Amino acid sequence: MELHFRNRYTARAWIAIMFYSPDGCRDQGQWGTRGWWAVDPGGEAYVLNTGNRYAAFYAEAADGAVWTGSHGPFYVYRDAFDSCLNVGSTAARRVGARLVDLNGYSSYYVNLTA
Repeated sequence: MELHFRNRYTARAWIAIMFYSPDGCRDQGQWGTRGWWAVDPGGEAYVLNTGNRYAAFYAEAADGAVWTGSHGPFYVYRDAFDSCLNVGSTAARRVGARLVDLNGYSSYYVNLTA
C-alpha cells in the first residue's frame, strides 16, 4: 500500500511519518520514523510503501500551522532523518501524530488542508 500526501494548504508543508517496522526497529519500539518531505501548495509527495494497515504523520507549514494528533509521540529532527520510535536525542523534539488507516487501499492520499 502506498501512502501519498497532497498539500491543499496555502503554504509549504513539511511531513514526517511513523510506520510499523518490526524488522528494522525491533529493539527501538518496532516503529520507524522518517522526515522531512517538503511539499509546496498544490504539490504532492509519495512517502511510503508498506504492507501494514496503519501509519501516522505529523506535518508543519511555513506559516506555523501544524497537523498533529494523539498517536506516538515520536522524535523529529531539524534536518532529514530515518530512525526508530524510541531513538531520540537532545537535538530532537517530540510530536504527536495523526493515524492513517490504509486498509483496503492500494494508494492512499492524505490531503493537508486548513
